[in-house]
Amino acid sequence: MDKRTIHDIAKEMEAHERECVVYRTSTQRSLDNLESRIKRLELLIMASTVTIMSTMIGVIFKVL
Repeated sequence: MDKRTIHDIAKEMEAHERECVVYRTSTQRSLDNLESRIKRLELLIMASTVTIMSTMIGVIFKVL
């Protein structure tokens, strides 16, 4: 049989909640970093697309 008291269980729950806050903070920070990296990649892809399209248009008009 478990010999823990309500106070022991409450202390364990408080410790668990503190650890969860640290974990959530760490996870949120990682997600924020990932989001900024994804935004940079999106900008890079858009810039590359514009460059490719403008080069293609320039080549097409030079040929004509």
